[in-house]
Amino acid sequence: MKNASRIASSAVVVGLLATIVISVHAAQSRHAQGTAGRAVSGDRVWAFASSDRAAIAPAASPASASAANAGDVVTVVPDVPRPPGTPCEVQLLQDVEMDSIGIAWFDGEGVFPYAPPAACPGPWAKVVLKMSLRSDSTNSYLDGFMYASLWLDGIPLYSGGAQDHRGPTQWNIERDLTDYTAHLMAPRDGTLRIDGTPRYGPNFSSPYYVSATMQFYPATATHPAPRVPDEVHDLSNPPLPRNIERAYLDVMTHPNLGNDLFWFTCVPDSAMAAFPELANRLAIGPNRFGLEGDPPPQGCKGGAFREAQITIDGQPAGVAPVFPRVYPYFNVYWHTTRMTEPAPPPQALNLVPYRVDLTPFAALLSDGAPHRIGIQIAGLGELYGLSSLGALLIYRDPDTAQVTGQVTRNTLAGRPPAPTVTSTLSRNAAGEVSGEVRTTSVRSYAIEGYIDTSRGRIRSTVERNVRLENVLLPYSLDPPGVEGDAYRLGVDHETSVTGVSRRYLGGQLVAEDREVTRYPLMLDYALGSVDLQQRFVQQTERWRPNTGRHLTRLNHEVGLTLAIDQDGQPTRWSGQHDYSFRDSQGSCYRAGLSTQGGTVIGTVAGVNCTGGANRLFWASHPDGSPDSLGWAER
Repeated sequence: MKNASRIASSAVVVGLLATIVISVHAAQSRHAQGTAGRAVSGDRVWAFASSDRAAIAPAASPASASAANAGDVVTVVPDVPRPPGTPCEVQLLQDVEMDSIGIAWFDGEGVFPYAPPAACPGPWAKVVLKMSLRSDSTNSYLDGFMYASLWLDGIPLYSGGAQDHRGPTQWNIERDLTDYTAHLMAPRDGTLRIDGTPRYGPNFSSPYYVSATMQFYPATATHPAPRVPDEVHDLSNPPLPRNIERAYLDVMTHPNLGNDLFWFTCVPDSAMAAFPELANRLAIGPNRFGLEGDPPPQGCKGGAFREAQITIDGQPAGVAPVFPRVYPYFNVYWHTTRMTEPAPPPQALNLVPYRVDLTPFAALLSDGAPHRIGIQIAGLGELYGLSSLGALLIYRDPDTAQVTGQVTRNTLAGRPPAPTVTSTLSRNAAGEVSGEVRTTSVRSYAIEGYIDTSRGRIRSTVERNVRLENVLLPYSLDPPGVEGDAYRLGVDHETSVTGVSRRYLGGQLVAEDREVTRYPLMLDYALGSVDLQQRFVQQTERWRPNTGRHLTRLNHEVGLTLAIDQDGQPTRWSGQHDYSFRDSQGSCYRAGLSTQGGTVIGTVAGVNCTGGANRLFWASHPDGSPDSLGWAER
């Protein structure tokens, strides 16, 4: 392995490795509490954290198949790794009933209380959020469940969609909240919310039940508390300290309404105006039958470019890519949601934040004046429907009350995105519309700044290359009336970000963070047939003086196929899920899952890992969530 000598020299940091296998969310363990244990293999001791997910073996078993048939969600995404030991637990919610959209109510209040665990006052080695959501409905696809979210005093802790199913179902998620430790040290008010568009008014066909628990792992000599941000703020323009040394913004953006549910399938306004046949009732779209059963027009306009732009006091400060989350309810005429049974595509249930480096603006944010940090979505269509959530993370200089400095370069300022759109759409003599619509956005930017701190002058640079390319291949025939309609759509989409952030103290490099993030998606759609290929790819390379280079490689790839006959019965219904993660601290995780007809037919785990076993460094982030490398900066 590359950097093997560095791995050997940092054994005390590596500590124990968490043994993880593919997880099935078992219905019978809905309310089971997590426990910790230890297993001995030869002369090695492996730490593992049990949870309410039941482990499934590398080969398919009747238990896993029956669990999938029962409506449980199967996933190849690993649980959050834990250090050994027993955590203190704080139960936030227990089977809270949500029968309509909006916030949950608790004894007449729209908030629930949170307090840190008295038995574990901190600092903590790890903080993990565990959530369980379930529905007993037999037609939850009619609920229009867009996403659920959990907040503490304005800080979003979780946001994710639902697992629609033809019967009762449950799904579980986990989030590593260690970087939010500063916010969790004091009592807070929490908020639970579900957003959606139920078919019959604001009420769901059957209530959703939500449970949430936080696990706090005490720091030990072998698994000490990491260096975490000193403050965590929401985006309500709070007063900021005057000694900010570093600043980051965790961003989550997702569609929750109208055309933007399928924004990566939207044609430009000009194309829709020139070829109204593209608003075909058989197209992908959010519309449903009217009260009199009229067939609704579908398809969307507004273009297929979306980007989250970060601003400070109105000036551009960074860019975050928008993950193309797949909302599985493609069209009102047929039941496409079964495509995601029993295993959904990437980030469908648990959206991973994207972290934007705002460190060059540290001096500006420290000047004592109020500052407004905003997230604006570029490229919104006629019906807006992308929500953005953010949390500002701040590291202070503990040895001075005031830092000074300035932003010295910002090539993002005055350069709004300018995607190019080309089209070969045409209409033949038979009235058929076909061709290609290609949307491309490529831009690079650099932002630099410095601050004078107690240690001397620190100069920071942020360089990013952001690219979006979307190719749409529509075919539409929409003669008068409702007979003879035909529609197909091919989509080839990818958003990517590459770049590097550096910090220099007195001219000497003290930190370097490189990243590659890619969101590829391919879709082939027609009435009664859909094929989806989607990936979440992340590569990072980070350097610190004390630990050398730390590398991670993540690839989550999913292929889903669904086709039905004239009677609505599936003729093709399968899925292939592959997940791999490695890092230079010895983590090796590989999981695969095959499904047929909504049932698990095969699993693999630990392929190409030592001994054929998955294992994860206890401080790693194998789900691709932001990693501050705090364990290396203590």
